[in-house]
Amino acid sequence: MKIARTLALSGLAAIVAGCGTTETPAPAPAGTAAAAGPAAPAGPDLTPRIVSLPFRVDITFSADALDRLNGANADVGVSADYYGVPKDPDADGLDPELGVWLGGEMETIDPGNRSLTLKGQIDAARVAREVSGDARVRIMVFPVRAYGPQAAITCTEFDAELPLTVETGGTVHCTLNGK
Repeated sequence: MKIARTLALSGLAAIVAGCGTTETPAPAPAGTAAAAGPAAPAGPDLTPRIVSLPFRVDITFSADALDRLNGANADVGVSADYYGVPKDPDADGLDPELGVWLGGEMETIDPGNRSLTLKGQIDAARVAREVSGDARVRIMVFPVRAYGPQAAITCTEFDAELPLTVETGGTVHCTLNGK
């Protein structure tokens, strides 16, 4: 009984002091401005705007490199990394080699001289916010699923501005090391 009375008095004291109320303030009458602090400054728009800039890559092999790939029953990986020069070189999360990494894609194909179309998908809003100049693409070609060709074949890299690559395409050539 003594505990119930103490709790009742504590509850009454809280109500009198204004604590524990569940009432919400009444809305401001129509036509009057509610007293509010200054509006918060608008931050950068973080809504992604994905664009696709497909482009062609021509992949060629020397006869020796192609023989080595076919002899080992290897496939070829084609990767594209999309990146840009950062507006803020001190920003967090930058790739040490590429700067602002915007994404990438990879295809695995049978070896042989051929052309391949890559999607070129990037976030244009992020490029506008974080990249100085145009987005770039770095394309690498390499043997996969076979160690012998991985160590014996070297392919050139293609690295250029993405809009220019869309117009002209890119070329990567693979040769046997030392030839």
